[in-house]
Amino acid sequence: MGAEGDKGAGWTTMKIDPEIFQELGVRDPEELKREMDIAKRVRQVRKELKSNPDSVDLQLELGRLYIDGGELEDATKQLKQVISRDNKNGIAYKLLGTAYAMSNHEDEAIRELTRASEVLPDDSEVHLNLGGVFMLQDMYESAARSFKKVVEIDPMDRLGYANLAAAYDMEKKYDEEVQVLKKILMFSPEDIELRSALSTAYFNSENYDEALNHALCVIELDEKDPQAYCNLGSCYSAQNMTDEAVEAFKKATEIDPDYSLPHTNLGSLYATIGRIEKAIKEFKLATSMNKSDSLAWMNLYSCYKEVGRMEDAQEAFRNYESLMNEGSQTDNETNIPGGVSQTGQLASGESMDTASPGMEELKS
Repeated sequence: MGAEGDKGAGWTTMKIDPEIFQELGVRDPEELKREMDIAKRVRQVRKELKSNPDSVDLQLELGRLYIDGGELEDATKQLKQVISRDNKNGIAYKLLGTAYAMSNHEDEAIRELTRASEVLPDDSEVHLNLGGVFMLQDMYESAARSFKKVVEIDPMDRLGYANLAAAYDMEKKYDEEVQVLKKILMFSPEDIELRSALSTAYFNSENYDEALNHALCVIELDEKDPQAYCNLGSCYSAQNMTDEAVEAFKKATEIDPDYSLPHTNLGSLYATIGRIEKAIKEFKLATSMNKSDSLAWMNLYSCYKEVGRMEDAQEAFRNYESLMNEGSQTDNETNIPGGVSQTGQLASGESMDTASPGMEELKS
C-alpha cells in the first residue's frame, strides 16, 4: 500500500458488511455517521426556525428529519402542527401518513395518505406508500389500485410494478401478475428474482410449460442456487417428469446439504407416486433440519398412517398440531420471493398454493 499522498493510484476501498458489526456487538460506523448527520441537521433547522418560525419548508424538513432519525412521535407532532396551519399541505399529509405507517398505525396512515393523494394526485410516492399500507392491512384490491396509479404516473417505476405484481399474487390474479412481471423484466431481463417470480406466477396459473422455461432460465443465470433447483423440480413434477424432478431436488441437496425444503418437496413427490418409505425418509430429514416445517410434519403423519405406524403418526401429528397452535405456518424458506416451492401436491393429494411476499417500501 502506498503512502497517504498516493491514494489516487492503486488504493482499494473496502466496505465491511454491516452484519459483521452486529455479530461483534458494534455499531456500523456508516450508520453512526448517518445518525450524527441527521442530529446535526435537526439542531441547525431548529436554530433556523427560531429566527424564521413561519417557514413551512423548515417545518416540513424537521418532520422529515424526525422520520429519518426514527423519532416518529416527534415527527407526527411536528407534522400535525403544519397541517393545523395549512390543511391543504399535501407534503405534510404524505409525511404524516408515512410516519404513522412506520409506527404501525395503519388506519391513521391510510387516512393521511388518502388525503395526500387527493391534494397531490400526481405524486407517485404517495400512491406507493398508500399501496404499501393497504398490503399490510391485507387490502390487496385497494393496494393494486394504488400501485396501478404509480405506474400510470411513471411507466418506468420498477418498484411500482413489483408491488403491483405482489398485490395481484395475493389476490391470486396470476394472469395479471404474469403481465406485470413481464413488463419489469424488460428493464432487467437477467434479474434472477424477477425471473423466478415469473416462473412462480406461471406455475400458479397452471401454465407449466412457461413455468418450466423460466425456471430453466434461472438455473442458467445461477447454477449454484439450491432454491432454483427446488423450483425446477416443482415444475418437472407438475409435468409428471418424475425422474427429472427427483434429479433437480437432489441437486438442491448437493448444493446445500442443510437446506430442508428439497427434502420436503422430494418427500411429497415420492408420496404422490406411492413410494411411501422413501417419502418418510425425506420428511424425517426435513423435520430434523427444520422442526418448524409444518408441511413436512403433516405429510409425515399421512405417510406413517398409510403404512400402519400409528404411534409414529400420532407423534408427527402432535408436532404439526403444536406448530399450528403456536400460529406457525409452513417454513419461511418455502416463501422466498419468486419461489415455486412445492411439488404440486401434498402427500394427501391436496393442491398447494404459494404467495410471494409483498415488496412494498415506504418512502419519506
